[in-house]
Amino acid sequence: MHIFLALLYVSLVAPGCSRFLTKRDSTRNSIQSIITIAKITLVHIKMVRTKFPLDPQIETSTPSIEGLTSICHDLGHLENELQNPFTDVVGQIVADVSSLEGRVRSFALTMDCPIQARPRGETSNTNFPDSRLQLTLTKVQRYLDEFLLQEDKLKVC
Repeated sequence: MHIFLALLYVSLVAPGCSRFLTKRDSTRNSIQSIITIAKITLVHIKMVRTKFPLDPQIETSTPSIEGLTSICHDLGHLENELQNPFTDVVGQIVADVSSLEGRVRSFALTMDCPIQARPRGETSNTNFPDSRLQLTLTKVQRYLDEFLLQEDKLKVC
């Protein structure tokens, strides 16, 4: 009897309190979470730039953002570039990019997008580590700036 009354109360009195997430709500929440991680990553990059002044004149090219599939691929490559040999200097940024890539990958899978395997870590030339750090951080920052400008691409495979 008590169970029946509890169910009756939940169904009649508190319908606004118990709301199931719709697919639209879930999509909106996933996109917002991805955008938030990207913004936090940009803050962390700016914090590193205050510790290690970087040349603002560095020219880099970033890949075009076409949709979830390309974003996963590009973030995987950027994560690989950050890991060697800078993990100790930019460990939080590596974690941010890895988390962002994982969220985008997971979201892409829920949207039934074709996803490639994660890019393998590449061995890199470490003759000029400070210059490479500047170049890599600039690349990540510009990619994320462009990513935030084109957040509608998160709705496309």
